Amino acid sequence: MLTKLEDQILLAVWKFRGKAYGVNVYEHLENVTESKVAVGVVYFTLDRLTKRGLLHSYKGEPTAVRGGMRKKYYEITKDGMATLEDSKKIHDRIWEDYPNLGTIR
Repeated sequence: MLTKLEDQILLAVWKFRGKAYGVNVYEHLENVTESKVAVGVVYFTLDRLTKRGLLHSYKGEPTAVRGGMRKKYYEITKDGMATLEDSKKIHDRIWEDYPNLGTIR
């Protein structure tokens, strides 16, 4: 079972197709959710999802812009995709019993 933030971060990493890193995941979440997220929480969650085997991380090439440092990238694993699919199925089952939101006033 995923927390809401874990679900959102896995989706963001999947969206970036192997080019996800902490800052672009953080910026994407703030843009999509239109709410503030602490950057440290994003990095902590990326690390936790990696330890659970739902993400894989790897280092990119050193760049002059980063003073020779390498960026840490993330990609979703097969287990991560399976977990996202399970999460979507549960979400869909919950919502199927509710009326169309447009009809609620």
